[in-house]
Amino acid sequence: MRPIPSSTTFAVPETLINGAVRKAKNRLVPMIIIMYLIAYIDRANLGFAALRMNADLNLTPDLFGFAAGVFYVGYVIFEVPSNVLLGRFGCNIWFARIMVTWGLLSMATALSRDVVTLSIIRFLLGFAEAGLAPGLIYYMTIWFPKRELSKVISYYYLGLPLSSIIAGPLSGLILDHMNGVFGLKSWQWLFILEGIPALIIAVVVLFYLTNTPKEAKWLTEEERAAYDRMMEEERNQIASHGHADLKASLLSWKVWILGFAYCATVFGLTGLVFWMPQLIKQFKVTDTVVGLLSTIPYIIGAVVMCWWAARSDAKKERFWHFIVPSLVFSVGFVLTAYSTSPWASLLGMIISTAAFLSAVPVYYTLPASFLVGAASAGGMAICKAVGNIGGFFGPWILGYVKQRAGAPAALYLCALVVLIAPALVAGLRFTNKQMPWR
Repeated sequence: MRPIPSSTTFAVPETLINGAVRKAKNRLVPMIIIMYLIAYIDRANLGFAALRMNADLNLTPDLFGFAAGVFYVGYVIFEVPSNVLLGRFGCNIWFARIMVTWGLLSMATALSRDVVTLSIIRFLLGFAEAGLAPGLIYYMTIWFPKRELSKVISYYYLGLPLSSIIAGPLSGLILDHMNGVFGLKSWQWLFILEGIPALIIAVVVLFYLTNTPKEAKWLTEEERAAYDRMMEEERNQIASHGHADLKASLLSWKVWILGFAYCATVFGLTGLVFWMPQLIKQFKVTDTVVGLLSTIPYIIGAVVMCWWAARSDAKKERFWHFIVPSLVFSVGFVLTAYSTSPWASLLGMIISTAAFLSAVPVYYTLPASFLVGAASAGGMAICKAVGNIGGFFGPWILGYVKQRAGAPAALYLCALVVLIAPALVAGLRFTNKQMPWR
């Protein structure tokens, strides 16, 4: 890690502050990864359940897409209020609350009887989980300096590929071997078993997470003072050219543009998460093999993501490190749609997955470069809330297009929509010379 410069009024030995940051990484980042991993398993396991559930509940592609997407309606409605409450109750208490409610509702998805009950539960699940992702980003901006942020966020975002690497084979095994146990369908067991870890980890989070460097008893008194001073100086620096006030961030047109850029990216993500298992099923393999094959894009994507984020930090460059993978994201969809070979389609999914995973950690550094404090919590929530509108419309629109025009047409639509993100960010950069992005 590059040494952090000392203040002229508060001399801090480089080894002291660097050691404190290293301690924070070792203690907090693994728990952050676990939290996001479990959240994404419970959010995205619907894609695997669909292999059996759609027939039992008489779900057409557009009805399945609606049920998948309505999760984001609840998520968007409660996203900003949840982040405001996070600041009031503290990160550990609020994150634990989120995990308990989403774990219970994820398990309750097993009670679905038709598209109506499934949609209601999915809406409530989004309402319960709202605030976790932007809350975790905000939490990382409290703890880690800018020069470390892209790398740390990439570690956090490892929860997404890891969730697929774990949930893919696990979901396939459950679907193939749990059908009829205690009179339940295998897809019902999938929701029940994969919802339990959230309840367990919630208890750990409550007692393990430390809200701020000032409260970190696992740091020495000197480390706490140096850490707090370092982060305070950085907050002051960001506030000098950005926003520190919650109201200012909520009214900032730059925040809203970044939110709409994320909306386009999330639209593309739904094309991967909810439809990948059904695309892989075209290989004419068992559900277990579908789960195993679905891990390939995420394994490769995780490696590429960590390398790309480290490169962005090393070069202190954000703009092009977001633009390039965002363009490649579209190319992967085109290859998947154009190809008549299942293996070439899988290659396209690998390209899109690696590109998406590389773009998103860098994306989160963009609003963090001009938001601080309450503005950071509110601004991050706005970006996520607006972005997750794409999570609602994505599955629904793609399901509608797939049912009426076929899977290739839906994938071409994904390729087109995701290009909106780099266009908006480029427009923001080149019309705003004061933006702190190189």
